[in-house]
Amino acid sequence: MKASALRDLMPGYTLHDLDQLLRVARARNFSAGKWLCREGDLTSSCLFIVTGAVEVVKYIDGEERVLATLRPGALVGQTALVEGAFSSASVRATSATTALEIRRKVFQRLVQQGSHLAVRLQERIAIAGIRQLRAAADQLALVLAHSVQPSGKLSATVDRLALAFIQAGTGEWDLPLAPAPGQPSSVKKRLV
Repeated sequence: MKASALRDLMPGYTLHDLDQLLRVARARNFSAGKWLCREGDLTSSCLFIVTGAVEVVKYIDGEERVLATLRPGALVGQTALVEGAFSSASVRATSATTALEIRRKVFQRLVQQGSHLAVRLQERIAIAGIRQLRAAADQLALVLAHSVQPSGKLSATVDRLALAFIQAGTGEWDLPLAPAPGQPSSVKKRLV
């Protein structure tokens, strides 16, 4: 693979950055149906999708639900670069897929060296996080709009797929949903 082939997928990166990425990342190939990661696995690397497509999957009441489809240019598991993280969902290739795997140790070394590539990857992680949290907030707004009765109480039926999407989106960024006011919290609040 050549750095110039990544230019369209990573706009704003210099050819030097892309060459460095190709030197430090490991190319991984996944056939259709192959799992890139499974929900609950401890991860220590991030995958950058170069070709193909993957789907983000969660199991809800024992049934598999697809939360999103990611295409070339997407990052998968980006929080693993910053800290050890458990996968909040499973990811499966929907077609032959090539990804670049960036290990946390390699990323940390790049950060310590003050690498321009590390700065760009940090920006990309932040942007991906913002997008994921916005999407979770949008889903939460939809759930609330369809679940709140005229009396102000929540309906007994709530869109469980939307809630799974919210859980995955916020869980990925260590922002678990807080309990409703007046309910006991079993989740420790954490300041970042």
